[in-house]
Amino acid sequence: MSATGEVGERLTNRTDARPARVLLVEEDANDVGRVKAILEQARASFTVMAVAGASVAAKELVARSYDLILLGLARSAIRDGDGFESIRRLGQSAPLIVLSGLDDEDIAVKAMQRGAQDYLVKDRLTVDLLARSIRYARERHRLLAEQSKRLAHELKIAAFVQQSFLPGSVPDVPGHDIGAHLHTSGQVGGDFYDFIDLPPDRVAIAVGDASGKGIPGAILMAETQGILRAEAATCETPVELVSTINRALLRDHDQDRFVTLFYGVLAIPTGRFTFVNAGHPRALLLDGAGESTLVSTGPPLRLFADAAWEERTVTLGAGARLVIYSDGVTEAHDRTDEFFDLAGVRAVMTERLDRPAVQLAKDICHAAEEFESESSDPGDDKTVVVVRALGS
Repeated sequence: MSATGEVGERLTNRTDARPARVLLVEEDANDVGRVKAILEQARASFTVMAVAGASVAAKELVARSYDLILLGLARSAIRDGDGFESIRRLGQSAPLIVLSGLDDEDIAVKAMQRGAQDYLVKDRLTVDLLARSIRYARERHRLLAEQSKRLAHELKIAAFVQQSFLPGSVPDVPGHDIGAHLHTSGQVGGDFYDFIDLPPDRVAIAVGDASGKGIPGAILMAETQGILRAEAATCETPVELVSTINRALLRDHDQDRFVTLFYGVLAIPTGRFTFVNAGHPRALLLDGAGESTLVSTGPPLRLFADAAWEERTVTLGAGARLVIYSDGVTEAHDRTDEFFDLAGVRAVMTERLDRPAVQLAKDICHAAEEFESESSDPGDDKTVVVVRALGS
């Protein structure tokens, strides 16, 4: 069977038995006539709508769906993206073939990079060439659509894994108000927080960030949190627990990923808080003495077998507020690439002195989200845990 016969059979044997709808975007009337004539020779049933210009094409794509887009573009339009992006976005359900008046490999590369399924030179267009291009474009578009569906499904699984590992409630700690909030970004990452009751009269607080997006990040996050929960009660000190998690994670050397972890144990009667910061962003402590930061005391987990960490202790006296967060908060940036940073966290804490811990955690996350709302970058997961010492 010839290439044109194959295309004719594939396009006329559609399940809805209707002609394939083709949107031809072309300003030159002679080129419109040439392309239409070639489509007629392909022995397939087409309904061709020819429009001149990207703005008219965009309106047409909003009004109705198409099975194929043939986009005639000049060198400048492909290189600069003039009109190309709006047509590509609006016509995502249809494969796009670029038609150019110039035989230029650079134009072809730019077109494919911007989302076209194929690139053809109008002056060299033949029935067989167009038939092969249509067959290729439709098949490639189908495969990309399937891949997109699989990715969306994987992200849903990752989101479920991430949410299922979060604690169902925050601990009720005498003399303390504890709250947490996690905001997931467009792509699921590896943020997590956890609370674990430890005897006698202690509570462990953990905030972690496993590198990687989607399923890989969610799996590493789940593995880390699973080890943390299993070993926390048997480890006498935070540094012992961090070392135990590191050894367990290093058993798998297949993937080059790591975990940052802030882990501390609060002695409820005294307010003494002993912590290890394994490569995590510095936490912020505000109390009667002013401001201090709980900086990193060692490297992230899953990087070095001989890694070592220091333990440090602070006291959460009456009125103290401790904020532990992931880097998605401080690294949120606006369209001028200015970061939310520690100053943004400090500003929210200062403005909302009497907020309950859970509301303060939400306020910090929302402030960081608002800060980056005008940025094209969707940002990273944002996790905040707040501990307020209420005093007697």
